[in-house]
Amino acid sequence: MTFDKREFRNAMGLFATGVTVVTSGNDPNFHGMTANAFSSVSLVPPLILVCVDKNTHMLGVLKESGAFTVNFLSAEQLDISNYFASSDREKGEAEFSDINYTIGETGTPHIQGAICIVDCVVHDVADAGDHDIYIGEVKAITSTPEDNPLIYFGGGYRELSAKK
Repeated sequence: MTFDKREFRNAMGLFATGVTVVTSGNDPNFHGMTANAFSSVSLVPPLILVCVDKNTHMLGVLKESGAFTVNFLSAEQLDISNYFASSDREKGEAEFSDINYTIGETGTPHIQGAICIVDCVVHDVADAGDHDIYIGEVKAITSTPEDNPLIYFGGGYRELSAKK
């Protein structure tokens, strides 16, 4: 290779992505993580994917729960993205104490104010280097497309106007 890990990460950061928080767990022990490695996979059946670092707390939570929700953050939710990106926050019951959420069909947290909430059960898991790819079968969707999304590009957050 003619590049290092940091150079690769910086280059991948030049692809603008929406910002999501993936939530999972069993009440009251929920967990969340900020993620931009998200994609739709299939229309029939409805499948999506998220990539989870093998060294994170989320991996064990997903294995135990068997379900997860992908919350697409709005431009007003930068603080929520930063909170779930931090490894210094509380884990377990206290982690969601300051987050407004409801419980979805699969039993996982839905962050209030997200522009889209995709509630899934784990369909499959694939090994991919230092990450696992979790493929979720979508069970429910809630969206408010009139709100502005939070975008990540080039190492920083951006806003994109959803107004037509």
